[in-house]
Amino acid sequence: MAAPGDTWGIPGPQFLWLYFGLAAVAIIGVLIWRRSITGGPSLRSARDLTPTQAALINGDRRLAVYSSLAALRTAGSIETDKQGKLRQTAIPPTGAPELDRAIYSVAANGITTTGVQTHPTVRAVLDRAESELAQAGWILDGQARRTVRMGALVVFAVVALGIARVFAGVANERPVTNLVLMMIPVLVIALFLLGVPRVSSSGKRLLARMRSAAQHLSPGQKPSWATYGPQAAALSVGLFGVGAFLVADPAFAAEAELQRNIALTGSGYSGGSTSYSCSSSSSGDSGSSSSCSSGSSCGSSCGGGGCGG
Repeated sequence: MAAPGDTWGIPGPQFLWLYFGLAAVAIIGVLIWRRSITGGPSLRSARDLTPTQAALINGDRRLAVYSSLAALRTAGSIETDKQGKLRQTAIPPTGAPELDRAIYSVAANGITTTGVQTHPTVRAVLDRAESELAQAGWILDGQARRTVRMGALVVFAVVALGIARVFAGVANERPVTNLVLMMIPVLVIALFLLGVPRVSSSGKRLLARMRSAAQHLSPGQKPSWATYGPQAAALSVGLFGVGAFLVADPAFAAEAELQRNIALTGSGYSGGSTSYSCSSSSSGDSGSSSSCSSGSSCGSSCGGGGCGG
């Protein structure tokens, strides 16, 4: 029962229980809702990803370009000149993927590997590939990530309620320490929920499944791309990162300055094989004018107003 002078007419201990319940419901509800968006499709009938798709999930557009370069290089369709620019040497194999054909076409202009990534022709292909992945549910596009991030606002609203109660409790000369302590983990969770993965849970599991089935292409096995063929070379880079390129064809990687490009941008892709990659890491104020004594709990030891303001 509320006593005269209770903040908002709710005793401190009672408000703490109410606040705890509200925070728990909000957090659990947001996590369930978030999972419905970031979970992705079922893997039961999922087909394996193409090398380009695997690269886009494992890294980003740059890794997709490197994956395609691995295929073209293995097919003998491109090489680099003394300035590190790409040049055509032979027509790509029949049935080469769209990205391979796009990169081969722009290589006629004497372009660098960095320039390839931003060329409109290549960008258009990558735009379509990412759109297809997003529609299938393997990655989250910008709109989906913004939608998921909005869920954090529900938990921030709970934090805002706690802040309002703290100020009201201080103004009412009631102890609020326990409420502040309860708010801290809620705030931490709210901040955590602002982070949204780019790849869905199913996308990560599909990538892991493909890596497991393609261990013979991992850098640790030092596969011969000439033996496995262009698309296997592309898949090796797509699944296991740029390290696969550095191991299988270090001469071309050096000529095309792949390692230097990674170092300059401060990121790389390990793909579960860090020993062969060039990766490097990228990528609440509170207070009150009164508090409970050490070791006290909400109740009589904190006074009639409790520790929840």
